[in-house]
This record gives sequence, C-alpha cells and structure tokens, in this order.
Amino acid sequence: PLTIPKMKLPYTALTIPSVKDFSIWEETGLKEFLKTTKPSFDLNVKIQYKKNKDTHSIAVPLGVFCKFISQNVNSLDSYLESISDNALDFLTTSYNKAKIKLDKYKAEKSLNTLPGTFQNPGYIIPVVNIEVSPFSVEMLPLYPVIPKAINTPSFTIPGSDFYVPSYTLVLPSLELPELHIPRKLLKLSLPDFEELSAINNIFIPAMGNITYDFSFKSSVITLNTNAGLYNQSDIVAHFLSSSSLAIDALQYKLEGTSRLTRKRGLKLATALSLSNKFVEGSHDSTISFTKKNVEASATTTAKVHIPVLRMNFKQELTGNPKSKPAVSSSIELKYDFNYPKLFSTAKGAIDHKLSLESLTSYFSIESSTKADIKGVVLSREYSGT
Repeated sequence: PLTIPKMKLPYTALTIPSVKDFSIWEETGLKEFLKTTKPSFDLNVKIQYKKNKDTHSIAVPLGVFCKFISQNVNSLDSYLESISDNALDFLTTSYNKAKIKLDKYKAEKSLNTLPGTFQNPGYIIPVVNIEVSPFSVEMLPLYPVIPKAINTPSFTIPGSDFYVPSYTLVLPSLELPELHIPRKLLKLSLPDFEELSAINNIFIPAMGNITYDFSFKSSVITLNTNAGLYNQSDIVAHFLSSSSLAIDALQYKLEGTSRLTRKRGLKLATALSLSNKFVEGSHDSTISFTKKNVEASATTTAKVHIPVLRMNFKQELTGNPKSKPAVSSSIELKYDFNYPKLFSTAKGAIDHKLSLESLTSYFSIESSTKADIKGVVLSREYSGT
C-alpha cells in the first residue's frame, strides 16, 4: 500500500490531500489483468533448413565448344609447327652469315697485320732484394688491346733457394663455334584433345525446406507464429500467427498459404484469412499460365462488427482470354450504422458490376451500379436509391 501525507505546494495556495493505504495492485485493475505480481515469460525461436536431394538441370552447350576445339586442334598444331620451322631457319641462317663474315674479316686482317708483342725488361725489387726476369705479352693481330699469350716473369731471391719459374698463359681467341641443330628435335606438337563425355547440362541443387517457429508465453498473452517454405512436387509457402489473452478484442488468427504448381504450365494460388472479434476477412486468388492461355481470378471478403457499425464487403474479379479477352468485376457492400447518442442511423447497400470484352476490331465496356440508403440524422429520417 502507498501512503502520502497531506502537503501544501510551495509558492501556491494548493494543498494535496493525504493518501493512506492506496493499493496500486487493486485500485488500478492490475489484479484482474495480471495473475501474479512477479510475471515471467517464455520465448522460443527456431529456424530449420532441410536439404533437398533433387537437382535442377540448366542446359549449357559445352559439348559444341569441345567439338569445335577438337576439330581445329590439328590445324592449329600444323600452324604452330610451321611458325617454329620458319623462326629456327631464320636464326640458323643469320648465325651462319655472321660467322662467315667474322672468319673472312679475321683472315684478311691477319694477312695485313703482324702480331704485336709487349716486352718488359728484368729488374730487382729494392729492399726485399728480389730479382724479376724479363717477361712479354703477345697481342692479337686483330685486336691490339686483347692479349693472345702472356709469359709471366720468374722470381729469384739471391742467397736462398726460393725460385718461381716463368709460365706461358695462352688465352682463347674470339671465335663463333659451329651451330649444330638436330632437325629431329624441332617438331612442336600440341597434346591430343579428347572429349571424355558430353557436357551439355549444369546441375544445381534444388532449394530445400525452410521452417520458422516463434512462441512467446506469459501470464498475460500468448503469441505463436509459424512460417515455412517447402519445395516438393509443388512450391508451398505457409504462414500462421495467433494470439491468446484475457482481452477478446486483442485475440486474432492470421493464416496465409501460397502454392506454385508446375504441372501443365504454371499456376499460382494464394489464400489469406484473418479472424478477430471485430474484423474478419479472406482473400483467394489464382493465376495460371499455359502455352495457349492465361487465366486469373480473385475473391476478397471482409466483415466488420463493432458496436456502432456492421459491414459486409465482397469483391470478385475474373479474367479469361480463352475465346475472347474478357474481364469482369463485381463489388457488393452492405452496412448498418447505429449511434444512439447522436440519434443517427444509416443502413444501405451498394452493388457495382463491370465487364470488359475485347476483339480485334472493337471492345465493349458494361458497367452498372445500384445503391440504396435509409437512415436517421438527429431524429430526421431520410432515404435514397
């Protein structure tokens, strides 16, 4: 219980009366709405996916592509072989021409030019008293700066047995060797291309089944929601949601189903329904596609039941171009309004129909509307049609 003493608001002449043993649980109505002062709830969510063993086949003309490669691989092989032969012949011919020109130049130069020799006299290295004998370097007649042979000096230390003899180093001359290319190794061939099996389809796994479950339970309200998408002989989508609680106006049930049939064309059927204490409604629609025809139909109904208004609504729509393109629609509405506090009532109905037909040379439209109303406004009666 809540207790508040009597108090006066500062800077004003207002006085708040005292409150003693005020129970929020009983006075505010929570006692009737809640079963306990410590409510608890239970929440569950579950999502599940189940694989499907079926597969979808997509036509891909890979076999035609493989056949094209197999037929043209031989011509490509011979073309590459001719390119390699021509390139190798060009390389061999250019090399041989360069070698002949170099040999000719060396022969002419050697006849007109004598080989040069660089000589160095012997000497004694001071301090260490090492005697170095004379040495010489013979140059190439074609290239005066490139040595052909080098005679190293000998080293002698007087008064000892240490002696390094002279050596002659002959350097190789610049010559192009003979180029021998075995003709049997010049063949370039592509590997054989063999199609193991015809690949004309790609297989993709089919969609499986997906389910979703949601539940919420407490001492006040219970909510349940289930949804699923199923891929079997037909593709089916289903949805269901409902509530349960102490207040009837908040209880509802919403259910919907959609089915796609793939036999003899495509057919999509959808159904939706809603039920409540004050509102009820349903919707059914069907559309089908075949090679020669398209059909569609839809039906919608609704009911409203509240203290001041009762209303029934119905709509039908059909379309069928089988013999000739035709569309028809009908709407029916009935209502009853009653508000005693304003001394007002209204009751009536509306009926509307529409049809459309079309041919190659003309089309026709027919429409009709019927309505009537009868009621009272501020105790004055009125009516009309």
